[in-house]
Amino acid sequence: MIRIAIVDDEEYYLQKERQITEDYFAGKGVECKVTVYQSAEWFVAGIQEETFDVYILDMEMPKVKGLEAAQAIRIRYPDPIIIFITNYMNYMMEAFEVNTWRYIPKQMLEEKLEKAYDALIPILQEREKSYLVVQKRGEIEKLNYSDIMYMRKEGKYTVIIHMYGECKMRKSLDEMIEELKSDEFMMIEKGFIINIKHVMKLKEGEVYMRDGMILPIRKRGITAVREALLEYWG
Repeated sequence: MIRIAIVDDEEYYLQKERQITEDYFAGKGVECKVTVYQSAEWFVAGIQEETFDVYILDMEMPKVKGLEAAQAIRIRYPDPIIIFITNYMNYMMEAFEVNTWRYIPKQMLEEKLEKAYDALIPILQEREKSYLVVQKRGEIEKLNYSDIMYMRKEGKYTVIIHMYGECKMRKSLDEMIEELKSDEFMMIEKGFIINIKHVMKLKEGEVYMRDGMILPIRKRGITAVREALLEYWG
């Protein structure tokens, strides 16, 4: 299921954006959940309570601007798609500083938003395929790769630290790397695997993770980590 948040202080556009979105995905036979916020301040205050695949933000709002909301999203979540809806085209350069997917004028809303969704569907559906299944005490948990921050060795187990907490698998780190088969994960030391999407800084042979954890890198791996980060950060 694709999760979409819409933030717009104008009731007319808020409902129009929701209607276009719901009609589009229903027409494509793709399940989606749309959550709307008329207050950007309220949205930012609860930003950690629920995550979304796509954020549609009005650029010009009272108290908290769309760009500020986008910056708050990017601090916590690296992967969501951000689309700005606006009557003000002079913010375009600032919008792309937060890796904006589209910048859509409100007078072209229906045409441009649907085209944006046309381009997005294959990307979002591909992301849905990248997940790890964790089995524990009769429970099965599905973790999207993008939600996994890092892993650490703990005896015979691997502890997986993700955006919503942590869990364990009775596998070695070598087995985890083999199972994941993704370039976004790297073994940085014999006791740790990181997801480079959640690295905030590399300094003096250590990586600073999104949750504040600082992890060591083995000396012969520093160059590889630096190159991977430079490629990802572009």
